[in-house]
Amino acid sequence: MGAGFMTLLDVTIVNVALPSVERSLDAGPSNLQWVVAGYALAFGLFLVPAGRLGDLLGRRTMFLVGLSVFVVASAACGLAPSGPALAVLRLVQGAG
Repeated sequence: MGAGFMTLLDVTIVNVALPSVERSLDAGPSNLQWVVAGYALAFGLFLVPAGRLGDLLGRRTMFLVGLSVFVVASAACGLAPSGPALAVLRLVQGAG
């Protein structure tokens, strides 16, 4: 339940922060769209393969790996120097 809540909370936070991101990183509309949609795209693409890996390697192990990738990518998103870098980091975060 906690991981599902984190996912929904993250999407909400990013949507609220988009105007600030646009101003501070001088991000264009396409960058902002990738920041929002890229996360959902990566999340959806990696969901089934990650579930299969969870069956093979253990669900707890894969959950901890995914959570670690998500947290590290979240911190990196906060330090992103540009719009394209933020979009790439959001793809990594969605994969986590």
